[in-house]
Amino acid sequence: MTSTTTLARDSAPSKFADELAPLVHAHATLGRFRLGPTRVKRARANLGVGRVAFDPAEVLRTVTDLDASLARIGTAFEMCGLASTRELDSLRKNYQSAQPLLKAWLVGERSSSDPGRRLALRAVALLGNGILRSAASQVAKGLSLASWSHTTCPCCAGSPDMAVSEGSGRHLVCSRCDSRWPAPTGGCLGCEASRPPAFVRVDTVDLGYELLVCHSCSRYIKERPAVGMEPLMVERMLTAELDSAAERRGLRI
Repeated sequence: MTSTTTLARDSAPSKFADELAPLVHAHATLGRFRLGPTRVKRARANLGVGRVAFDPAEVLRTVTDLDASLARIGTAFEMCGLASTRELDSLRKNYQSAQPLLKAWLVGERSSSDPGRRLALRAVALLGNGILRSAASQVAKGLSLASWSHTTCPCCAGSPDMAVSEGSGRHLVCSRCDSRWPAPTGGCLGCEASRPPAFVRVDTVDLGYELLVCHSCSRYIKERPAVGMEPLMVERMLTAELDSAAERRGLRI
């Protein structure tokens, strides 16, 4: 066990800006990334004909200074009390290269029994998200994603990790780039099971979420109302232990 801090939702409205300031700043800096005009044009054309906008691995390969950004984010985790000094030292010694970690993140590796790699994966998830979020916002600017009928992201083909309900509508949120689009089903995103015992909803009252679990295909997603949401980066920090608990049970997004 490490001495890392777990955030609580009841502290978030008043304290999260102070608690997460180094991470918020590091993530915001990644938003400066810009796709070239040709790539933006091609991606928008793909969306226009119903195809995924861009290959996330291709976008990430165009970014310079990834290793330095990874190191800064790792340090920010330690400054926020979300990683131990031992974990940070291990990241610096053994996981200095961002590209292999980004490849692992893109194929769904989210945790590890090795403390340094565990921190590296958390840091690279924030790194990849910041870059792809910026890319997706540039590509989708002024476009509607309302006609997208798939359970994977229209911008980067990522799997959603959250569902947000508002009124009678329900939108999925991409775990990679934060794009939102209408949920094509109210049940499991993998097999469309919608009733117990195959498909169940578990209340997590303290966090304001329901955990939607499919026992048929071992998928899960976190769902909550849109009202009262913090920025997505903060929501993911607040629900990190919920994700870890689901993954320990063999579930995946």
